[in-house]
Amino acid sequence: MISWLKGEIVHNWEISTKKGVVLNVGGVGYEIQLLPKHIGKAQVFNEIELWIHQIDREDSRNLYGFIEVNQRDLFREIISVNGIGPQIGMAILEDFEVNELVNAIESNESNLLTKTQGIGIRIAERLIVELKNKLNRFIDKNQIEPNQFSKYIDEIYLILNSLGYQDNEIKDSIKIITINEKENSLLLNSLSEEEKAKLMDKHLKDILMKLSEKST
Repeated sequence: MISWLKGEIVHNWEISTKKGVVLNVGGVGYEIQLLPKHIGKAQVFNEIELWIHQIDREDSRNLYGFIEVNQRDLFREIISVNGIGPQIGMAILEDFEVNELVNAIESNESNLLTKTQGIGIRIAERLIVELKNKLNRFIDKNQIEPNQFSKYIDEIYLILNSLGYQDNEIKDSIKIITINEKENSLLLNSLSEEEKAKLMDKHLKDILMKLSEKST
């Protein structure tokens, strides 16, 4: 099984929607399909390293190449889903970066997944059902997820609003969380749902204490 190749690009090819290169590795030419968005990057270099997934069938042997190993590994997860072949897998990774796709699956955003050609709502839902909670290793813990943090803040805001606090009071008191936005965003990324609930309780207690101090 071929897992990784390094060599000189000697030819670019295109068949219908498929695009790829022929890579000269030790005098042997390997025909490898790439993500179309990577073709331009590949052409910049005389020599390139690619992470490979190989699929052998009775009448063919196909190589799929990726610039980053996490793209190759996520591709393997995608095509493990029943009914999803390599061309749909390539189309999904053409439209989504790794973190974007993982976030969409973990957030149950089936409508977002359907923007990829060939992905209907049923396939999108199947991806979510079969891959949800299996992709933690692809999440970059050092990357802030602003949408998740924003939703967290919105939830706290609604709770405080339901307790009768005014907009200006809430915005001022909630700064004790947003002032350390990066730190709290990174923390949220690493927590389970139960741990997030406990963190929210802590933040609410801190905010309510701050609000009660101002009222005295």
